[in-house]
Amino acid sequence: GDTINIGTTGDTINLAGSAYVAAANTPSFKATCSGTTTVANDANVKIAFDTEVWDTDSAFDTSNYRFTVPAGEGGKYFFIASMEINITSATTSYRPMIWKNGATVLRTMSYESYYPSESTSGLVNLSAGDYMEAYVYHNAGGSQAVQTSTTDTFFAGYKLIGV
Repeated sequence: GDTINIGTTGDTINLAGSAYVAAANTPSFKATCSGTTTVANDANVKIAFDTEVWDTDSAFDTSNYRFTVPAGEGGKYFFIASMEINITSATTSYRPMIWKNGATVLRTMSYESYYPSESTSGLVNLSAGDYMEAYVYHNAGGSQAVQTSTTDTFFAGYKLIGV
């Protein structure tokens, strides 16, 4: 298909008595890792997402691996964190997590072995100044490395419009 553009960001479009404000799902970002993050056994470790794929509002900080909601941009957001870890042992507990202001708000828990790739995602209500980070946990014994593949290891999010 063809694309039909109606209005621009901020325009109000009336459709059969309903008003719709054209807008973009911003702020939004996607970050990946340029190097591996070593994850100690039985510990929650923040992943070093130090490379921006995009960042519409300069809200993702590659020095502390954190998305911070800009002033005036509070609302509902969707986040996803996906990680592949170099576990090469028998089945183990593996948990990718997304934290809000230093506490877990989204988590997937699985029992995996041999290079698992898992993600966690969901909706979070945020206010200006709130921050989001991605963590991972495992208990495979010893330290494990998170892969740097951009298809398996990334952190992304965007603000929902119209909710």
